[in-house]
Amino acid sequence: MPGKAIRAPPRRGPRVEQGEDAMSLFRRSVAIMVGLLLLFSAGIFAIEVRQTRASLAERQQADVDNMAQALSLSLVPFVEIGDWTSAETLMRAAADGGAMRLLRLEAVGRDQPLVISTDRVSNTPAWFQRAVSLPNAVSEREISGGWSALGSIRVVSDSAGAYDQLWSLALSLLSWLAVGMLVVVVLCVIGVKRLLGPLNRLSRRISDMQIDGFDEPLPPSRVHELRGITEAVNRLGERLNQQFDQQADQVVRLQRMTEQDAVSQLGNRAYLTRVLDEWLSAPEGGALVILRIDHLQELYRRDGFEARDQAIRAIGHGLRGAQLGGREVQAARLSAEEFALVLPDCGDDVRERWLADTLDRVDDLVDANPLSETQQHYTRAGVVLRDAGMNREGVLARADSALRDAIELGQRWVVVRPENTLAARGRQEWRQVIERALVERDLSLVAQPVLLADGSELHREVFVRLNEGDKQHPAYVFLPVLNHFRLGARLDRSVLDTLDGLVGKIAGRLAVNLTADSLADPEAYRALVAWLEMHPRVVAMLDLEVSEEIALEHLDVVQQLFRLAHRLGARCGVDRFARNLQAMAYLSRLRPDYVKIDQGFFVRDEVDTEFLRSLCMAAHQVESRVIVTRVESDEQRQRVSEVGADGYQGYLAPTAPLALD
Repeated sequence: MPGKAIRAPPRRGPRVEQGEDAMSLFRRSVAIMVGLLLLFSAGIFAIEVRQTRASLAERQQADVDNMAQALSLSLVPFVEIGDWTSAETLMRAAADGGAMRLLRLEAVGRDQPLVISTDRVSNTPAWFQRAVSLPNAVSEREISGGWSALGSIRVVSDSAGAYDQLWSLALSLLSWLAVGMLVVVVLCVIGVKRLLGPLNRLSRRISDMQIDGFDEPLPPSRVHELRGITEAVNRLGERLNQQFDQQADQVVRLQRMTEQDAVSQLGNRAYLTRVLDEWLSAPEGGALVILRIDHLQELYRRDGFEARDQAIRAIGHGLRGAQLGGREVQAARLSAEEFALVLPDCGDDVRERWLADTLDRVDDLVDANPLSETQQHYTRAGVVLRDAGMNREGVLARADSALRDAIELGQRWVVVRPENTLAARGRQEWRQVIERALVERDLSLVAQPVLLADGSELHREVFVRLNEGDKQHPAYVFLPVLNHFRLGARLDRSVLDTLDGLVGKIAGRLAVNLTADSLADPEAYRALVAWLEMHPRVVAMLDLEVSEEIALEHLDVVQQLFRLAHRLGARCGVDRFARNLQAMAYLSRLRPDYVKIDQGFFVRDEVDTEFLRSLCMAAHQVESRVIVTRVESDEQRQRVSEVGADGYQGYLAPTAPLALD
């Protein structure tokens, strides 16, 4: 963790770009298409607005005529007797109920005309009103009193409402036309690119093959001259993919023979040995749990081994793929009644709830009487929290002791907590120490060489030491806390900034192991990409590594990062390789320059040599070198070389302060 790595940039084939004439034709076609669409849309808009304006004007005139006619009849009795108050009330009611700007009553028995006017404000912009110019409609009717005229009523419409309707229509029409234009432009651009791009696509694919592999076949070309080349490239890619898949399948089959329990389909003791070695060698937290289910023995005595094996298969199915806090729980079967779980780092409350739920589910699976009103607790567990300096034998012994204590005390589980003072220090206190070091950049860098079989150096992997006064804390001490509070991106940035200041002072390549936070958070990933693009000199001397867990969890992001790093001259690697052999297909997508695998694979007697060779061959299929870590002796180094690994890292080439020229 922050371990950091590197290697020679892979050769890149020349990339054939689309020619200037083709690009000019593409742009010209798009410009003509957009111009025609704009002209067509403008015509539709003008016609629709003009027709709507005419319809509104016609309807407005009809409304005014009807209003004038109705008032000329309704006002007769009031005008005859001179009841101007009632007449005014009627006129105001009519004005309020319709879009009328002015009502004017002139009567024989009245000196001054009776005028009702309203002034409504339109929300339509003034420039639009001037452009469409919708005049007010006018109508005048005579008020007849038998053989003589009693007066006249004049009605003038208010165009504010009509303007608002016309403006709303214009906005809706513009929106639909804009969306339609955008869709048409996009479809046309895609079509033009499809017509102009087959040769460019083919050349780019051939150029990228040694980095990206044959992820997907090329679509059949409509260009007759390119059809044969496309088919040949697809056949070649399919053949190479089949070879890799067959090699990966062979690795999985051989792993099952050596590391899988036949009944539960979980890992066996060999699998647990490897997982514990990798877990204890990595700078991360977590816990080891040993479950004991005594009721399995009762099932065997009462119903026979078939009933017991059926329960074991059900337990294995329940534990397989279990997750805690979004991270996988690794499970293995130790004996007829015991199972082991390696839990990822999490808070105490989260772990306690998960344990309670898991033990309840296991109890339900082995319960002989599921209709019982009271649940029986058949499962006991011993839990050991990860402590600095632990080894495999020690952690298993402490977990077994905790399990015995749980059985003797009648508790469902007993937790053994860290003993050393550094591990016992609270997370909040560790957080303050880490943040101070990051702010002040109070970090020390050490490096460990990675050597190839011929003795040459692949790179030096950079490790971080956190300074606190006179003490230096190695990564395995503080990294679990750093991951818990998601400070990994800041640590990665501090390491990269420190290396930036050492450009020109360091010979050879350096490897940097990125944390998950730099890839999981989109903002942190964008900042990382921006930093890499701004510091090409530093990137050219770097090998960027991610662990297999990170690669699987953020496969698309890691693939993008690897492609960018290759373009900038860096190399890329996968650390802690082969922890999940069921998902080896990701290797063909990432095509890393190298993979690092723990030496626990190579030193166990129960691991078949053919399995190790197949594992190396699967990596070699995608042109990745295989580096074995934690190699501690010449005998182990010889074993590594015999099975086809390309290099090693470990105590034979110990860690040293980062040397400057």
